[in-house]
Amino acid sequence: MAAPSSAASSRWLYGPGPDLLFGCGGAYALIFLAMVFAGDLVQDLAPHGLLPLAILVTSIPHYGATLLRVYEQRADRRAYQLFAVWATLAITAWFVVGVYDLGVGSWLVTLYLTWSPWHYSGQNYGIALLFLGRRGVAVDATTKRLLYASFLLSYAIVFLGTHAVGQTAAYAPASLEGATYRLVRLGIPDALFASGGLLATGAYVACVGAVVARLRRRGSWRDLGPALSIVALQAFWFSIPVLARMSGVLGELTPFDPSLGEYTFLWIAMGHAIQYLWVTRYYASTANPTERAGTYYGKTLLAGGAIWGAPMILFGPDLLGVRAVDAGLALLVAAGVNVHHFVLDGAIWKLRDGRIARVLLRAQESRGAGAGTDVEGASIPRAVRAAVAVAGIAYAVTTVAGTLEFEFGVRRATEPLDAERLRTAASRLRWIGRDHPDLHYNLAMHAFREGDADKARHELARSLDLRENALSWLALGLVERRAGRPRKALAAYDAALAIDPRSVPALVQSARTLEELGEVDAARARLERAAALEPEREDLRRALEDL
Repeated sequence: MAAPSSAASSRWLYGPGPDLLFGCGGAYALIFLAMVFAGDLVQDLAPHGLLPLAILVTSIPHYGATLLRVYEQRADRRAYQLFAVWATLAITAWFVVGVYDLGVGSWLVTLYLTWSPWHYSGQNYGIALLFLGRRGVAVDATTKRLLYASFLLSYAIVFLGTHAVGQTAAYAPASLEGATYRLVRLGIPDALFASGGLLATGAYVACVGAVVARLRRRGSWRDLGPALSIVALQAFWFSIPVLARMSGVLGELTPFDPSLGEYTFLWIAMGHAIQYLWVTRYYASTANPTERAGTYYGKTLLAGGAIWGAPMILFGPDLLGVRAVDAGLALLVAAGVNVHHFVLDGAIWKLRDGRIARVLLRAQESRGAGAGTDVEGASIPRAVRAAVAVAGIAYAVTTVAGTLEFEFGVRRATEPLDAERLRTAASRLRWIGRDHPDLHYNLAMHAFREGDADKARHELARSLDLRENALSWLALGLVERRAGRPRKALAAYDAALAIDPRSVPALVQSARTLEELGEVDAARARLERAAALEPEREDLRRALEDL
């Protein structure tokens, strides 16, 4: 978006088209409708595996926009020193410890997944006030509190679905599948969840109704339209999907299908990021009206890529880390980057701040007024800029290459199996730091079926280096047993059981190995454990009788 012209109406930031499309969620509404009426087609045209490319050009720059807002100008660096320096150091330390300690990392992930919906909700609340303010709609204290309460209650519904015992309606913006970190649920009792969810939903509907009624007395539908569209956007982003998943209705529609929750959320994340860039670009243009939109976007892309790329590269499994990107590292980086973003964002965007209010709420005063920062002589040192650019470019290149390679070299080469293409993908992904444990497991199983025990052993060792998991240990046990090394096989089965004590295949295979070694009592004990876990299996009962 180009910088807004002075001729633009004070009712809009850029004009009705861009503001409705980017600020009010019009772009997301189009995607939402497409998913409702042609969900399969949308997934064919924009498969889940390729969405990281869209995330790269939308969401990554929105993190960079916050970094520029805080760090680019000397005055801002000084004003937000508590958050720019000390909070950043604390979050960085939390992340580094979490790389090696699953418990510490899981709490950072939990904070991220819990806070994220509120961050989105808070931004929507601010944008709603922005549109009301620019239209001169008087929002009294009571109406403002009711409007805030509606966004808070919408978030409360998400919070309950995330932390209630046994619920699967969590609105998590990142998948935990295959990750070593976990969401630490607060364990809200089912009774409290049911009653609390009902109360929150009723209060939410009442607040929205009251807000609409009170605002209607102070402005026309035309004046209220953009703000009310944000209220509706909040409902379609959070309240309605979570309530649909809780109640089990609307599940046949793509946006509300529980199995497609992450896919749907990625589109919401892009809508949120575009909304954020829409307003931050406008604010930045008041501080530096001569800066081109393309230059600003390029800086946000590089800065956002740097803050994601640096920890992803440094703490990869072949450098300082212990977990692969898709086995927990990416989720932990997302947690650290987002919590940092939430902290900075909460400090810098306050409409009660006089400078912010002058620019965003009263357009007639903002043009030419500047953002109150000293642009001249405030630049970041050249060496720092160069390092950010290198890290940002590295992240962009590895993201594009890794996404395309995994989609076409792994996912589409798995069914039907193209072992040669999988091996090429494994080599390329390792070279760019995006190696995947499941890929090496699949290669190991192919080698095992082909009778190549050494190759299978090598691939499983790499899989376990990337992510310690029971399935790969179980497979390694099968390889060692077929190779005539029962003691090594038993050690592998024991490693699998240490991770998953309820693994019936590991119990059965270890029992057979113990029987071969003449340790019948130990074998019987493991078969009894397996039979207790799956009492309906006749083969386990017969195996016990044979022993």
